[in-house]
Amino acid sequence: YLILFLSKHKMSQSPFKRITKGNDIQLLPKSGKYDYVYIFMHGLFTSPSKYVDFFDTEDSPIPSNFKIIMPCAPVQNADFNQGRPTTSWFNISTKYGGVIYEDTINYKQLEESSNRIKAIIKEEAKLLNNDFSKIFVSGFSQGSFLSYYIGLSFEHLLGGIACFCGFPLSKTKIVENNRKNLNIFAAFGAKDGFVEIEFSKEQMNKILGKNEHLVMKEYKNYEHQVYVEELKDMKKFILNLIK
Repeated sequence: YLILFLSKHKMSQSPFKRITKGNDIQLLPKSGKYDYVYIFMHGLFTSPSKYVDFFDTEDSPIPSNFKIIMPCAPVQNADFNQGRPTTSWFNISTKYGGVIYEDTINYKQLEESSNRIKAIIKEEAKLLNNDFSKIFVSGFSQGSFLSYYIGLSFEHLLGGIACFCGFPLSKTKIVENNRKNLNIFAAFGAKDGFVEIEFSKEQMNKILGKNEHLVMKEYKNYEHQVYVEELKDMKKFILNLIK
């Protein structure tokens, strides 16, 4: 679950001010004013510090009128780490040699992480006149699974979710309005060795049905990573929703 960012950035011109709270990181517009919130959740083994330099840059994939929140997963035992502690939103067993299917996921831990992020969303919504449509949730790998789970089960319809290398889960307590109307950007790597592309497509069709607000993109030569092209496409997706 190593993350590879293939880009050159000019951090000196970043429109954001970085705030660190323990292992969590926030990026606030330097003006102090923002209209939207973007919450990004990292994958297994990593932390917000692995991503922040990518977002905190002049050509950030997130528009400058956003507040960016990057929470850190708790440290807990993970099968992918030979049962030893590491940052993990939830445990995933290695029963299929590392390929992720539904029955490899610890739903209790997934629910706990979901509740934590939902609490953050509710606090941020208070600062936006309780307009949940101005909040976007996103993530890579484990963070992607978590994004689907939150977006589809939340009692409010969010502005959208952006998911990299993950798929929605059948055991999600789905709010029907969200299934039909949630704006979703889904990026898949055709050479992903952990999240199998054909199974992911089946899950998308089975869980989301006729969601007309889904943008699903498959990237031919991409593996289990986040790439610049994907994030540029995500930015287009977000800009189209807030214009």
